[in-house]
Amino acid sequence: MVIGICGGGNIAHSLIGLLGADTSNEVRLLTRKPSEWQKQVRVINCEGSDLLGEISLVSDDASQIIPECELIILALPSQARESLIKQIAPFVSEGTWIGSFPGMGNFELICHKHLPLKEKNIRVFASQRVPCIARVSEYGKEVVMTSKKDSMAVVTLNPAYAEEISNLLSSLLDMQILPLNNFLEVTLSTSNPILHPARMYALFKDMKADEVWDKNPTFYESWNLESSEILIKMDEEVHNLLEKIPFDLSGIKPLLEHYDSTNAKELTKKLTSIQAFKGLLSPMKKIDEGFVIDLESRYFIEDISYGLILIKDIAHLFSINTPTIDQVIYWAQELLNKDYLLDGKLEGADCEELLLHLSFSISSPEEFLNFYQQS
Repeated sequence: MVIGICGGGNIAHSLIGLLGADTSNEVRLLTRKPSEWQKQVRVINCEGSDLLGEISLVSDDASQIIPECELIILALPSQARESLIKQIAPFVSEGTWIGSFPGMGNFELICHKHLPLKEKNIRVFASQRVPCIARVSEYGKEVVMTSKKDSMAVVTLNPAYAEEISNLLSSLLDMQILPLNNFLEVTLSTSNPILHPARMYALFKDMKADEVWDKNPTFYESWNLESSEILIKMDEEVHNLLEKIPFDLSGIKPLLEHYDSTNAKELTKKLTSIQAFKGLLSPMKKIDEGFVIDLESRYFIEDISYGLILIKDIAHLFSINTPTIDQVIYWAQELLNKDYLLDGKLEGADCEELLLHLSFSISSPEEFLNFYQQS
Protein backbone atom coordinates (compact mmCIF):
# COMPACT_ATOMS: atom_id res chain seq x y z
CA MET A 1 0.00 0.00 0.00
CA VAL A 2 1.27 3.49 -0.82
CA ILE A 3 1.08 5.55 2.38
CA GLY A 4 1.83 9.26 2.74
CA ILE A 5 2.86 10.58 6.16
CA CYS A 6 2.65 14.34 6.63
CA GLY A 7 4.60 15.80 9.54
CA GLY A 8 7.86 15.44 11.40
CA GLY A 9 7.08 15.02 15.09
CA ASN A 10 6.88 12.12 17.52
CA ILE A 11 3.87 10.43 15.91
CA ALA A 12 5.20 10.86 12.36
CA HIS A 13 8.47 9.18 13.34
CA SER A 14 6.55 6.37 15.05
CA LEU A 15 4.23 5.79 12.09
CA ILE A 16 7.15 5.53 9.70
CA GLY A 17 8.67 2.87 11.93
CA LEU A 18 5.40 0.99 12.40
CA LEU A 19 4.24 1.12 8.78
CA GLY A 20 7.58 1.17 7.00
CA ALA A 21 8.74 -2.01 8.72
CA ASP A 22 6.23 -3.90 6.56
CA THR A 23 7.84 -4.40 3.15
CA SER A 24 4.41 -4.54 1.49
CA ASN A 25 3.98 -0.83 2.28
CA GLU A 26 5.56 2.03 0.37
CA VAL A 27 5.89 4.90 2.88
CA ARG A 28 6.38 8.43 1.62
CA LEU A 29 7.08 11.44 3.85
CA LEU A 30 6.02 15.06 3.29
CA THR A 31 8.03 17.26 5.65
CA ARG A 32 9.48 20.76 5.83
CA LYS A 33 12.94 19.32 6.56
CA PRO A 34 13.55 16.55 4.00
CA SER A 35 17.33 16.88 4.14
CA GLU A 36 17.37 15.90 7.84
CA TRP A 37 15.77 12.50 7.31
CA GLN A 38 17.51 9.19 6.69
CA LYS A 39 16.01 6.44 4.58
CA GLN A 40 15.31 4.35 7.67
CA VAL A 41 13.72 5.30 11.01
CA ARG A 42 14.35 3.14 14.05
CA VAL A 43 11.64 2.74 16.69
CA ILE A 44 13.08 1.85 20.09
CA ASN A 45 10.15 -0.13 21.46
CA CYS A 46 10.13 -0.15 25.26
CA GLU A 47 7.47 -2.88 25.27
CA GLY A 48 8.86 -5.27 22.68
CA SER A 49 11.13 -5.65 19.68
CA ASP A 50 12.57 -2.60 17.96
CA LEU A 51 11.39 -1.71 14.46
CA LEU A 52 13.15 -0.31 11.42
CA GLY A 53 10.89 1.52 8.99
CA GLU A 54 11.85 2.28 5.39
CA ILE A 55 11.03 5.61 3.72
CA SER A 56 10.75 5.23 -0.04
CA LEU A 57 10.52 8.95 -0.76
CA VAL A 58 10.92 12.12 1.31
CA SER A 59 10.27 15.67 0.11
CA ASP A 60 8.80 19.05 0.99
CA ASP A 61 7.02 19.07 -2.38
CA ALA A 62 3.46 17.71 -2.21
CA SER A 63 3.45 17.00 -5.96
CA GLN A 64 6.25 14.48 -5.39
CA ILE A 65 4.69 12.72 -2.40
CA ILE A 66 0.89 12.78 -2.59
CA PRO A 67 -0.03 11.42 -6.07
CA GLU A 68 -0.66 7.65 -5.99
CA CYS A 69 -1.00 7.62 -2.18
CA GLU A 70 -3.88 5.35 -1.18
CA LEU A 71 -3.71 6.44 2.47
CA ILE A 72 -2.58 9.83 3.79
CA ILE A 73 -2.06 10.40 7.51
CA LEU A 74 -1.52 13.84 9.00
CA ALA A 75 0.63 13.75 12.12
CA LEU A 76 1.18 17.43 12.74
CA PRO A 77 -0.19 20.18 15.02
CA SER A 78 -3.76 21.41 14.59
CA GLN A 79 -2.63 24.89 13.57
CA ALA A 80 -0.66 23.46 10.62
CA ARG A 81 -3.42 21.30 9.14
CA GLU A 82 -5.32 23.82 7.05
CA SER A 83 -2.25 25.03 5.15
CA LEU A 84 -1.17 21.40 4.64
CA ILE A 85 -4.59 20.37 3.30
CA LYS A 86 -4.51 23.32 0.88
CA GLN A 87 -1.02 22.27 -0.21
CA ILE A 88 -1.89 18.66 -0.96
CA ALA A 89 -5.46 19.17 -2.29
CA PRO A 90 -4.53 19.38 -6.01
CA PHE A 91 -2.59 16.11 -5.85
CA VAL A 92 -4.86 13.78 -3.86
CA SER A 93 -5.89 10.79 -5.97
CA GLU A 94 -9.33 9.32 -6.54
CA GLY A 95 -10.59 7.21 -3.64
CA THR A 96 -7.81 8.18 -1.23
CA TRP A 97 -8.21 7.81 2.52
CA ILE A 98 -7.04 10.92 4.40
CA GLY A 99 -6.94 11.14 8.17
CA SER A 100 -5.39 12.83 11.16
CA PHE A 101 -3.83 11.33 14.31
CA PRO A 102 -5.48 12.77 16.37
CA GLY A 103 -8.33 14.66 14.68
CA MET A 104 -9.61 17.39 16.97
CA GLY A 105 -9.22 21.01 15.88
CA ASN A 106 -11.97 21.08 13.21
CA PHE A 107 -10.05 18.75 10.89
CA GLU A 108 -13.30 17.54 9.32
CA LEU A 109 -14.42 21.09 8.50
CA ILE A 110 -11.04 21.89 6.95
CA CYS A 111 -11.26 18.81 4.71
CA HIS A 112 -14.85 19.58 3.75
CA LYS A 113 -13.89 23.12 2.79
CA HIS A 114 -10.68 22.50 0.85
CA LEU A 115 -10.79 18.96 -0.57
CA PRO A 116 -12.85 17.70 -3.54
CA LEU A 117 -14.45 15.03 -1.36
CA LYS A 118 -17.39 14.11 -3.59
CA GLU A 119 -15.68 14.72 -6.91
CA LYS A 120 -12.82 12.32 -6.08
CA ASN A 121 -14.53 10.14 -3.48
CA ILE A 122 -11.94 11.19 -0.88
CA ARG A 123 -12.71 9.52 2.44
CA VAL A 124 -11.94 11.40 5.66
CA PHE A 125 -11.21 9.81 9.03
CA ALA A 126 -9.56 10.71 12.33
CA SER A 127 -8.53 9.14 15.61
CA GLN A 128 -9.71 10.30 19.01
CA ARG A 129 -6.27 9.85 20.55
CA VAL A 130 -2.78 9.04 19.26
CA PRO A 131 -1.81 5.39 18.64
CA CYS A 132 1.26 5.53 20.85
CA ILE A 133 3.29 7.61 23.27
CA ALA A 134 6.72 8.38 21.89
CA ARG A 135 9.54 10.90 21.92
CA VAL A 136 12.03 11.60 19.12
CA SER A 137 15.54 10.77 20.31
CA GLU A 138 17.32 11.70 17.05
CA TYR A 139 15.40 13.74 14.49
CA GLY A 140 14.83 11.96 11.21
CA LYS A 141 16.47 8.80 12.46
CA GLU A 142 15.19 7.43 15.77
CA VAL A 143 12.21 7.58 18.13
CA VAL A 144 11.60 5.98 21.53
CA MET A 145 8.10 4.50 21.82
CA THR A 146 7.32 4.13 25.50
CA SER A 147 3.84 2.74 24.95
CA LYS A 148 1.76 1.53 22.01
CA LYS A 149 -1.99 1.50 22.60
CA ASP A 150 -3.90 -1.78 22.53
CA SER A 151 -6.79 0.00 20.81
CA MET A 152 -7.65 3.31 19.19
CA ALA A 153 -11.03 4.91 18.53
CA VAL A 154 -11.53 6.15 14.95
CA VAL A 155 -14.33 7.97 13.13
CA THR A 156 -15.16 8.61 9.47
CA LEU A 157 -16.86 11.64 8.00
CA ASN A 158 -19.13 9.24 6.11
CA PRO A 159 -20.28 6.48 8.54
CA ALA A 160 -20.72 4.07 5.64
CA TYR A 161 -16.93 3.68 5.49
CA ALA A 162 -16.41 3.02 9.21
CA GLU A 163 -15.92 -0.75 8.92
CA GLU A 164 -13.54 -0.45 5.97
CA ILE A 165 -11.17 2.02 7.63
CA SER A 166 -11.34 0.13 10.93
CA ASN A 167 -10.23 -3.08 9.22
CA LEU A 168 -7.51 -1.29 7.27
CA LEU A 169 -5.99 0.50 10.27
CA SER A 170 -6.28 -2.59 12.44
CA SER A 171 -4.22 -4.54 9.91
CA LEU A 172 -1.64 -1.79 9.37
CA LEU A 173 -1.12 -0.86 13.03
CA ASP A 174 -1.73 -4.28 14.57
CA MET A 175 -4.22 -2.97 17.12
CA GLN A 176 -7.94 -3.03 17.78
CA ILE A 177 -9.76 -0.16 16.09
CA LEU A 178 -12.97 0.97 17.78
CA PRO A 179 -15.36 2.74 15.37
CA LEU A 180 -17.03 5.88 16.72
CA ASN A 181 -20.56 7.05 15.92
CA ASN A 182 -20.04 10.67 14.86
CA PHE A 183 -17.10 12.94 14.05
CA LEU A 184 -18.07 15.07 17.07
CA GLU A 185 -16.70 12.30 19.27
CA VAL A 186 -13.28 13.40 18.01
CA THR A 187 -13.98 17.13 17.71
CA LEU A 188 -15.22 17.33 21.31
CA SER A 189 -12.83 14.75 22.71
CA THR A 190 -11.80 15.54 26.27
CA SER A 191 -8.24 14.32 25.81
CA ASN A 192 -5.37 16.80 25.32
CA PRO A 193 -7.55 19.96 24.83
CA ILE A 194 -8.85 19.46 28.38
CA LEU A 195 -6.10 17.43 30.03
CA HIS A 196 -3.11 19.64 29.30
CA PRO A 197 -4.71 23.06 29.99
CA ALA A 198 -6.06 21.85 33.35
CA ARG A 199 -2.60 20.83 34.50
CA MET A 200 -0.90 23.94 33.11
CA TYR A 201 -3.38 26.22 34.86
CA ALA A 202 -2.78 24.58 38.22
CA LEU A 203 0.99 24.59 37.65
CA PHE A 204 1.52 28.07 36.21
CA LYS A 205 -1.49 30.19 37.23
CA ASP A 206 0.52 32.33 39.66
CA MET A 207 3.52 32.74 37.36
CA LYS A 208 4.47 35.53 35.00
CA ALA A 209 5.65 34.66 31.51
CA ASP A 210 9.25 35.63 32.26
CA GLU A 211 9.45 34.18 35.77
CA VAL A 212 12.41 31.81 36.13
CA TRP A 213 12.27 28.39 37.77
CA ASP A 214 15.34 26.48 38.93
CA LYS A 215 14.13 23.26 37.32
CA ASN A 216 11.46 22.02 34.95
CA PRO A 217 8.95 19.88 36.90
CA THR A 218 7.55 16.63 35.57
CA PHE A 219 4.11 17.13 34.05
CA TYR A 220 2.36 13.99 35.25
CA GLU A 221 4.46 12.58 38.08
CA SER A 222 3.97 15.83 40.03
CA TRP A 223 0.28 16.10 39.06
CA ASN A 224 -1.67 17.37 42.08
CA LEU A 225 -5.20 17.41 43.46
CA GLU A 226 -5.91 20.93 42.15
CA SER A 227 -5.06 19.80 38.60
CA SER A 228 -7.54 16.94 38.91
CA GLU A 229 -10.28 19.16 40.33
CA ILE A 230 -9.95 21.62 37.44
CA LEU A 231 -9.86 18.78 34.92
CA ILE A 232 -13.03 17.23 36.33
CA LYS A 233 -14.89 20.57 36.26
CA MET A 234 -13.95 21.22 32.63
CA ASP A 235 -14.90 17.67 31.69
CA GLU A 236 -18.30 18.15 33.32
CA GLU A 237 -18.84 21.33 31.32
CA VAL A 238 -18.10 19.48 28.08
CA HIS A 239 -20.57 16.76 29.03
CA ASN A 240 -23.21 19.42 29.74
CA LEU A 241 -22.71 20.43 26.13
CA LEU A 242 -22.92 16.85 24.88
CA GLU A 243 -26.35 16.52 26.47
CA LYS A 244 -27.59 19.30 24.17
CA ILE A 245 -26.46 17.56 20.99
CA PRO A 246 -29.00 14.99 19.72
CA PHE A 247 -26.51 12.43 18.41
CA ASP A 248 -25.01 9.28 19.87
CA LEU A 249 -21.80 10.64 21.37
CA SER A 250 -21.26 7.78 23.81
CA GLY A 251 -17.71 7.43 22.50
CA ILE A 252 -16.73 10.40 24.68
CA LYS A 253 -16.39 8.90 28.12
CA PRO A 254 -16.20 11.06 31.27
CA LEU A 255 -12.54 11.35 32.18
CA LEU A 256 -13.10 9.78 35.58
CA GLU A 257 -14.46 6.73 33.78
CA HIS A 258 -11.68 6.80 31.18
CA TYR A 259 -9.04 6.76 33.92
CA ASP A 260 -10.96 4.26 36.07
CA SER A 261 -11.40 6.73 38.94
CA THR A 262 -14.32 7.97 41.03
CA ASN A 263 -12.99 11.26 42.44
CA ALA A 264 -10.18 13.81 42.18
CA LYS A 265 -7.98 11.99 44.68
CA GLU A 266 -8.15 8.71 42.76
CA LEU A 267 -7.62 10.51 39.45
CA THR A 268 -4.51 12.19 40.83
CA LYS A 269 -3.10 8.87 41.96
CA LYS A 270 -3.86 7.35 38.57
CA LEU A 271 -2.22 10.09 36.50
CA THR A 272 0.93 10.18 38.62
CA SER A 273 1.42 6.44 38.26
CA ILE A 274 0.97 5.83 34.50
CA GLN A 275 4.25 4.29 33.39
CA ALA A 276 4.14 5.73 29.86
CA PHE A 277 3.93 9.27 31.31
CA LYS A 278 7.04 8.88 33.46
CA GLY A 279 9.71 11.49 32.79
CA LEU A 280 7.56 13.78 30.63
CA LEU A 281 8.42 17.37 31.51
CA SER A 282 6.27 20.49 31.63
CA PRO A 283 6.08 23.00 28.74
CA MET A 284 9.10 25.09 29.77
CA LYS A 285 12.28 26.07 27.95
CA LYS A 286 15.85 26.36 29.16
CA ILE A 287 17.52 29.75 29.40
CA ASP A 288 20.82 30.73 31.03
CA GLU A 289 19.19 31.48 34.38
CA GLY A 290 16.97 28.38 34.51
CA PHE A 291 13.55 27.61 33.00
CA VAL A 292 10.64 29.78 31.83
CA ILE A 293 7.22 28.89 30.41
CA ASP A 294 7.42 27.90 26.74
CA LEU A 295 4.53 29.84 25.24
CA GLU A 296 5.27 28.32 21.81
CA SER A 297 4.77 24.80 23.12
CA ARG A 298 2.03 22.72 21.50
CA TYR A 299 0.47 22.53 24.98
CA PHE A 300 -0.37 26.22 24.60
CA ILE A 301 -0.79 26.73 20.85
CA GLU A 302 -2.50 23.46 19.92
CA ASP A 303 -4.28 22.42 23.10
CA ILE A 304 -5.60 25.87 23.99
CA SER A 305 -5.82 28.01 20.85
CA TYR A 306 -6.88 25.10 18.60
CA GLY A 307 -8.36 22.81 21.24
CA LEU A 308 -10.00 24.22 24.34
CA ILE A 309 -11.09 27.41 22.57
CA LEU A 310 -12.81 25.43 19.79
CA ILE A 311 -14.72 23.48 22.44
CA LYS A 312 -15.72 26.81 23.96
CA ASP A 313 -16.85 27.96 20.52
CA ILE A 314 -19.30 25.05 20.24
CA ALA A 315 -20.48 25.51 23.83
CA HIS A 316 -21.27 29.16 23.10
CA LEU A 317 -23.17 28.11 19.97
CA PHE A 318 -25.46 26.01 22.18
CA SER A 319 -25.63 28.59 25.03
CA ILE A 320 -23.81 26.31 27.51
CA ASN A 321 -22.08 28.08 30.40
CA THR A 322 -18.44 27.07 30.84
CA PRO A 323 -17.08 28.99 33.85
CA THR A 324 -14.03 26.78 34.44
CA ILE A 325 -13.11 26.58 30.76
CA ASP A 326 -13.50 30.37 30.57
CA GLN A 327 -11.27 30.79 33.61
CA VAL A 328 -8.49 28.76 31.99
CA ILE A 329 -8.82 30.58 28.66
CA TYR A 330 -8.66 34.01 30.32
CA TRP A 331 -5.48 32.96 32.12
CA ALA A 332 -3.89 31.50 28.97
CA GLN A 333 -4.70 34.42 26.69
CA GLU A 334 -3.12 36.85 29.13
CA LEU A 335 0.10 34.82 29.09
CA LEU A 336 -0.03 34.53 25.30
CA ASN A 337 -0.80 38.25 24.95
CA LYS A 338 -3.87 37.38 22.90
CA ASP A 339 -7.37 38.80 22.84
CA TYR A 340 -9.80 35.91 22.34
CA LEU A 341 -12.45 35.81 25.05
CA LEU A 342 -14.35 38.99 25.95
CA ASP A 343 -17.12 38.86 28.55
CA GLY A 344 -17.49 35.14 28.01
CA LYS A 345 -17.72 35.44 24.21
CA LEU A 346 -15.13 34.68 21.53
CA GLU A 347 -15.21 38.18 20.11
CA GLY A 348 -11.64 39.36 20.74
CA ALA A 349 -9.50 40.88 18.01
CA ASP A 350 -7.26 37.81 17.74
CA CYS A 351 -10.14 35.40 17.05
CA GLU A 352 -9.58 35.99 13.33
CA GLU A 353 -6.51 33.75 13.50
CA LEU A 354 -8.50 30.82 14.91
CA LEU A 355 -10.50 28.13 13.13
CA LEU A 356 -13.81 29.13 14.70
CA HIS A 357 -17.05 27.82 13.21
CA LEU A 358 -17.91 31.19 11.72
CA SER A 359 -14.98 30.76 9.35
CA PHE A 360 -16.76 27.65 8.03
CA SER A 361 -20.10 29.47 7.65
CA ILE A 362 -21.59 27.84 10.75
CA SER A 363 -23.27 30.40 12.99
CA SER A 364 -26.21 28.58 14.57
CA PRO A 365 -26.96 25.27 16.31
CA GLU A 366 -29.11 24.29 13.32
CA GLU A 367 -26.28 24.76 10.81
CA PHE A 368 -23.91 22.93 13.13
CA LEU A 369 -26.22 19.95 13.60
CA ASN A 370 -27.02 19.83 9.90
CA PHE A 371 -23.35 19.40 9.03
CA TYR A 372 -22.79 16.56 11.49
CA GLN A 373 -26.15 14.94 10.72
CA GLN A 374 -25.09 14.60 7.10
CA SER A 375 -21.58 13.45 7.92
